[in-house]
Amino acid sequence: MDKKFTITSILSIAALLIIFSVSLLVGSIPLNIPDLLTAGSVSNIVFFSIRLPRVFAALLSGLAFSVSGLLIQRATGNGLSSPNIIGVNSGAGASVLLFLSLAPDMFAILPLAAFLGAIISVSIVFLISSLTKRVSSSISLILSGVAVNALFNAVISTISSLDPETMASYSAFSIGGFSGIYSSMLRVPALLIIISIALSFLLSDRMDVISLGDEIASSMGYRPLGIRILLIAIASLLAASAVTFSGLLGFVGLVTPHAASFLTSDNSRRTLILSSLIGPSLVMLSDLAGRTIISPSELPAGVFMAIIGVPFFIFLLLRRSD
Repeated sequence: MDKKFTITSILSIAALLIIFSVSLLVGSIPLNIPDLLTAGSVSNIVFFSIRLPRVFAALLSGLAFSVSGLLIQRATGNGLSSPNIIGVNSGAGASVLLFLSLAPDMFAILPLAAFLGAIISVSIVFLISSLTKRVSSSISLILSGVAVNALFNAVISTISSLDPETMASYSAFSIGGFSGIYSSMLRVPALLIIISIALSFLLSDRMDVISLGDEIASSMGYRPLGIRILLIAIASLLAASAVTFSGLLGFVGLVTPHAASFLTSDNSRRTLILSSLIGPSLVMLSDLAGRTIISPSELPAGVFMAIIGVPFFIFLLLRRSD
């Protein structure tokens, strides 16, 4: 095994465990460690009812969005793609809010509604991009994503205005954050995310194959289009599952795959492993910063992801234009 990859993986696991532990113990409400297991104590209630679901949600969200971004980038061959940029997040979010306004008590099937919205959104993006002949495919995809994002964000804004009870805080949902998370919200999304991650690893070899080009992949007996569609579907399910509890958290799926690729070879399995470690750490760190920097008030994790992601996206654009 590659020594550099082994060392990087060990360091990434160590960082993930440290950030996870610190996130559990640090917050606006100080915890009395000896009282954690004392039923009914303030520390026990805060830890198990508030802190643990929130940190676990941040971990799941980082895992889902980072792997989703990697799958989308490999499927499209476009390093500028990510769930929030090509409309997956906004489509899922609009579908979630529409479903909540129509059937507020059926929370268990929200991931399915989000998945349908994500698929519809990304299909529109690819349709518009395919009809654009005068711009390069990368720029065309991004511009199509911007247009579709604007459309579905308008839908989200309209639903929140017409039915304010559907969403307590539109701004928090649109930016992405983990305030008010409780454990029952995570059961179905967590299961779908775990299944999707497992499928992603099973398809890692095929990701390497399609990166060689469609002609070579076809000559090896593979169907490139089918592989790309499957990768997009899994990526949409991952992002859609996370959107149901984290809101429209952006840039995780853009930054993490590039960071993982920089730290290892272009092997898809290794990149998947590092993305699965770096993404959760990044989101948990953003959430921790959001609830401690201006404590007892807090900022959504999405604010800090935007601070990281926007300059990174501009950097990628400038590098592409060279």
